[in-house]
Amino acid sequence: MFAPISVILALLFFYPALPNGIRLVEFPAEGESAEILAGYGFGGLTALSSTNAARSLELAVYAAGGDIQFFEEIDRTGFRIKAPTWALPMFTDELTALFKEVPKEAGQPPRTNEDFRAKAEDEIRNALVGSSYEVPEYATYRAFVLISGPIPETLQPSLAAIPSRGAKERPEAPPNRLSAERTLRFKSDLPTGAVIFAVPSPGVYYREWYSLLLLDRLIHRVLALSPATALPLTLHSNYYRLELPVPAGQFPEPVEENLLQEIQRLQFTRADRMDLEAARREASSYLESKYVREWFESHGIPERHEEGLQWVQTMNADEMRVAARDLLIGNRVVATWAPKAKQTAVDVEDLNGGANRRPSPVPSGNALPRGEEMTLTISPFPEHKHSRQPGSLPERLASSVSIVASGTNAVFVSGGPLTQLDGEPDAEMLKRFQKYRADRILVLARPDSIDRARELWSSFKGNDSGEPGVPKGSVSTGDLPALVILKVMLDRKLIEAGWWRDVELRISASEGSDLQIRADAEKRVVILRWIKQIGAEKPPDTEFAWAREVAIHRFETLRGDLQALTWERDPQGTIQDLETIGAGHVSDVARIYF
Repeated sequence: MFAPISVILALLFFYPALPNGIRLVEFPAEGESAEILAGYGFGGLTALSSTNAARSLELAVYAAGGDIQFFEEIDRTGFRIKAPTWALPMFTDELTALFKEVPKEAGQPPRTNEDFRAKAEDEIRNALVGSSYEVPEYATYRAFVLISGPIPETLQPSLAAIPSRGAKERPEAPPNRLSAERTLRFKSDLPTGAVIFAVPSPGVYYREWYSLLLLDRLIHRVLALSPATALPLTLHSNYYRLELPVPAGQFPEPVEENLLQEIQRLQFTRADRMDLEAARREASSYLESKYVREWFESHGIPERHEEGLQWVQTMNADEMRVAARDLLIGNRVVATWAPKAKQTAVDVEDLNGGANRRPSPVPSGNALPRGEEMTLTISPFPEHKHSRQPGSLPERLASSVSIVASGTNAVFVSGGPLTQLDGEPDAEMLKRFQKYRADRILVLARPDSIDRARELWSSFKGNDSGEPGVPKGSVSTGDLPALVILKVMLDRKLIEAGWWRDVELRISASEGSDLQIRADAEKRVVILRWIKQIGAEKPPDTEFAWAREVAIHRFETLRGDLQALTWERDPQGTIQDLETIGAGHVSDVARIYF
């Protein structure tokens, strides 16, 4: 019998923990891009995202043309990064600094949540396993870096040089609760009610967790009620839940009774062999998924993953009956709330013509944040080659539809939306655009699907009497590439100011050629001030050269929008090579359009 592929990969790419406890693991590379997972095996470390090191990492990933997402889970906090493989050496200093720096906010209590469902979940959790709050810990033995690609030569010694930070291990206290059913009746203003059946679940160290996983997959196959379920992937005790909605006009009690009857039936009815095998395949597929394998590796327990897979393979129908019985005889919580009753609405007409209406809110007089004054160190770019920017012209088909090779499958309607397509174009998809004139449509197609798209759209019949498209936005075709570089310069300032998650700058064909600024009033004022500064004075050569290089790296993320906006104004136009754009052009765009 051959060993599972995950075991082989673990042997090939496993790195033991460094002397300070940091885990550095390499996964096989996939194509020309790499993924990095970096953080701590501890939940609730929200301050990690606001450190200077985190900003530097965000800027380095952005500069390489990659994507970075901050994640918070029950037992993990960190960053998920996707970037070109050539850029991996850029992140060595930033990743090292991320684990060197300990946020000052460590030790503060968790944020309060005003969301009703979140409060209900907290009540259920407290009733089953008690309060789960722990003081945040940035111990190095909890730190991990997982890379799907070659680990840079300098990364391992840099991480190993970080002084060890320990933390007092607090063994999980055994539950000190009497076995009993607890019922929670909430009052809610939500239009849909709910019935939640919840029981304690152990961590992934225990066979019972995998038994619950297999039972969960079986429940989805055999329960007619089709409840929504959740089994957290955790190291410590949490809870497993089944939830059914209570529609408007109904009461939760009958729904609760039906759910309990279905669970009781599970303990008395032996599962069909085919249902059990199908549930086993689904559970195994989940455990073999990339996310789950990374989760176990990030906690340094890949052997538990293999053990869990073996347990799932050996469980039988009788064990599923026992697991269903345990749902009913142990500690459990049934939480319900009824849907909000419909109330008669009363419209009030202002007979004073609005004389007493409150004025619109204005920005507060408080000083604006000055994060723009922080300058982060720029990581040098490793040697690499740029992908060729598109120079192909749009082709006009016999149907009057235009088509062009691109990096995505999409359809743009002049003066309207740019619609991304999930898969290959087909005849059914064409029906969505029959209300438009054919000459308003530009089809963007990947090289591997452009022949199929050309064949489909050549026979397209649109609405000849439809309205012509009117381009939106004031930025001309020739100025769009300079606008891209201006956006990069502003994005850098957003990252340095710590506003990267609060503000979004977009160039979107659906919204026109103008730069879209999505920010609150105070931040918008600061951003416009940045733009005016760039318009008043050309940026320094080094700053501009960096921004132009980054714009080239990130070109693919904007390629479809730029192609659509260019075609809309000039059907035979092409996008100017970004390498030919000068600092004066960018300064002119900032001065003319803002």
